[in-house]
Amino acid sequence: MTPERAEHTTPPGGAQTTVDAYREMWGLAWPVSVSMSTVMLLMLANLFWIGRLGTQAVAAVSLTSHILFMAFGLTQIVFVGTVAVVARRTGEKNPREGYVASVHAIVLGLLLGAVVSVAGYFAAAPLISFFEIEIAVSAIAVPYLELTFAGHIFFFVSMAIGASYQGTGDTRTPMVLNAVVVGLNAIIDPILIFAPGELVLGGLDVGVAGLGVLGAAIADVLASALGCGLFFALYRSHRGPFPREVRGHVRLQASGLGQIVRIGVPASVTMLARPLSTFFLLKVIASFGTTALAGFGIVLRAFSLNFIPFAGLNASVATLVGQRLGANVPDEARIVVGRGLVIAIGLSISFCLIYSTFAEPLIAIFDSDPAVVAVGVPFLLIIAFGQLFTGPTMPLAAAMNGAGDTRPPMFAALFANWPVKLPIAYALAVPLGYGTSGVWMGMFASMLLESLLLALWFRRGRWMTKSV
Repeated sequence: MTPERAEHTTPPGGAQTTVDAYREMWGLAWPVSVSMSTVMLLMLANLFWIGRLGTQAVAAVSLTSHILFMAFGLTQIVFVGTVAVVARRTGEKNPREGYVASVHAIVLGLLLGAVVSVAGYFAAAPLISFFEIEIAVSAIAVPYLELTFAGHIFFFVSMAIGASYQGTGDTRTPMVLNAVVVGLNAIIDPILIFAPGELVLGGLDVGVAGLGVLGAAIADVLASALGCGLFFALYRSHRGPFPREVRGHVRLQASGLGQIVRIGVPASVTMLARPLSTFFLLKVIASFGTTALAGFGIVLRAFSLNFIPFAGLNASVATLVGQRLGANVPDEARIVVGRGLVIAIGLSISFCLIYSTFAEPLIAIFDSDPAVVAVGVPFLLIIAFGQLFTGPTMPLAAAMNGAGDTRPPMFAALFANWPVKLPIAYALAVPLGYGTSGVWMGMFASMLLESLLLALWFRRGRWMTKSV
């Protein structure tokens, strides 16, 4: 165990004061939050630079971002499955089996990443054509999506390694690596996007390549490849998540891969249920014009700021629950969730107030077109209010994921987003004539229902007896 993990990890089953428990959660959560903040800030910075290229460029990136988020959902097969298994083995004080699971996770990440990269590259054009958008927007979106998909293999492998670190209780190392990758991306982004003379900051002309939106995609792939290489080198070094003495030869077995897949697939379906259903709603949104599409994408990027603290909270809850159950102290696992719930309620109220107060200026930062702002403000207000319901249930879902009981969140997400969100949103938007506001109201209804179903399933307590 590295010094960082030892400093912040109290032995499961040991006596803890309330302050010690919150300190342990904080020790796991803050590096994940910092890491997520760098990613989110990069996404916002990218959108800021691309916004200088016009509304068509923003609309193209908004559309592709949603498609790419669906691909991100597939990474949860590797990530959630690995965290659950490695955390359980850590709680059982069995680092050798944790390492074996980690190796299987990296192989699985390599295989899934290769499939997604190849399939995504060839599916890019058909996916964009599905929306029947303006030719100018499509011409920007297709090459951007093709190139970004091609680099996903690096992302999947990095997720597997990062999950291995998190499962052992080390969230600082992934944070440092992520900061390096994001910093590199932030530097080369404007250099590749703008041509000489197109962008001058403080008297310095930072443009070189002038590749436009495609330059942003190239920057993403280069940074991801470097990050993956650095991550793997660190994993094999003395700074790896497992002691050197347990890192002997590992014989790959179908059962090892299957264990991660069985836990991870429902978690992946849970994450995919929302963006995949919204994928079809995007066709409805696109029918209301490029400004509607741009407003939708800007709101999702702006709202993503709330995931910074929630990512840290969810990571700490999932990891600690897995370790507590591995140590056979389920009552302590329930206490961890209770403390996470208190924090989540406070965060939800805070973000609701922030977004509802500054909705218009937040959107105008990225696109000041009055038509885009008029579309985006109602959407941001609705999902900000919905955060009051979805936020408190996030640590509940994280607890079930950490326990390896990933099916209940999957069923809740599927039911709320497919037979509920899709028909309600379409009916309100088109036949009843509410336009994009109808889509927003349908999404709000699904947020409420999914939160209710998650809370009811969590109260049953079956996650505490789940074997991994």
